[in-house]
Amino acid sequence: MPSINASSAIAVTAFALAACGEPHRAAAQQYLTLAEGVLIANGICASASDCQRKELLFWEGGEVNLGVVGWGGAYVNLYATQDPALVDAIVSKFKEAHTRQPDPQVTLTVFSSPHSQPEVQFRKVVLK
Repeated sequence: MPSINASSAIAVTAFALAACGEPHRAAAQQYLTLAEGVLIANGICASASDCQRKELLFWEGGEVNLGVVGWGGAYVNLYATQDPALVDAIVSKFKEAHTRQPDPQVTLTVFSSPHSQPEVQFRKVVLK
């Protein structure tokens, strides 16, 4: 029979997992679309499906909420770039959209490494 401490730990873990989800899915996909547009305009991808095939962009719209404490938002990861001008163009588009709709928090993480390689972070921008 599990002890009270083990039962408590199981209950807390179950509660935490139940509080997780993707409530910012639509926002994350919106920011992904903006990033794709910049990549396409700069000739990095021919289309959204080409960006997907090249594994350049990934998103997540997660949030963890434990009563009064919560964290999360819309996350976009860009891989295989070290071009500061390209990143600035994406950040500019994100800022425009975030000004119109400031919730949720948006995090863009740029990696110089390809998606399938160990991650080497190039830049991270958080819009609160």
